Amino acid sequence: MMILVTSAAGHTGRVIVSKLVAAGFDVKATDINPAVKDLPGIREGVVADLTRADEIDKLIADVDSVVEIPPLFVAEEADIGKYLTDQLAAAHKQFIFISVTHPILSTLRQHLMKRDVEEHMIYTGMVKDYQYTILQPMHYMHNFNPNVVHETGAYNIFYDINTKLSYVAPEDVGDVVVEVAQNPEKHNKATYELVGTDYASPVDLVALYNRLTGEHAVAKRVDMTEFLNQAGIQNVYSRDAFRHLADTYSKWGLDGNSNVLRLLLGRKPTSYEDYMKQQIKF
Repeated sequence: MMILVTSAAGHTGRVIVSKLVAAGFDVKATDINPAVKDLPGIREGVVADLTRADEIDKLIADVDSVVEIPPLFVAEEADIGKYLTDQLAAAHKQFIFISVTHPILSTLRQHLMKRDVEEHMIYTGMVKDYQYTILQPMHYMHNFNPNVVHETGAYNIFYDINTKLSYVAPEDVGDVVVEVAQNPEKHNKATYELVGTDYASPVDLVALYNRLTGEHAVAKRVDMTEFLNQAGIQNVYSRDAFRHLADTYSKWGLDGNSNVLRLLLGRKPTSYEDYMKQQIKF
């Protein structure tokens, strides 16, 4: 069985690809980043632009299933997801869509994009014979990189350092993707929130890091414009989406419930402490 993973060269994409490869799937990986060709164990790596219909058509022609990780803060995100839905439904192929927890939140532009894709998938599934599953991960744990904190002495973040978020380990999401890919009928037309057990602020995460390492790192809020410029983010839509994210997180935070993830994994979701211990390389 050949399965396509989009945005495969990103952090979450690499984890999902590795999990699928380990589970015995033939993986076709695609990304706009040429590094996608070097992912271990894949059958094929393809550099492609998902804003182009002809490139999407070519990518999905010889696969049985697609895991779409939407490109980060791209204005065409909803259109890409809807086009993929239409093409996969017409070919009766499985679609695993990596959405986000609480896609109905109107202050987050990237959430509303995914809400629109989910709606289109559901309507399409009521009239077309294709299998789909919607996965809704929470804020990923990998956004806190303990090795960078070790090098810099600080966790630099662009929203209020005291706001609390829920999290999920990308590896847990990868395990759920494998389960869904292996059992498409069982998970057909399901929507699953994927939320871990931790609820913590940047200050809390740094305190955990310091307890594990004996260091004295600090959490610092950085200027949004400075962050965007240093990250090389100049696309106007992307900059605005990041600002919406920072404002929402700073005002409300983001949380959820871990019951569904626990049931799907058959175990307790990975804790942030365990995740951080796995990631520390010094």
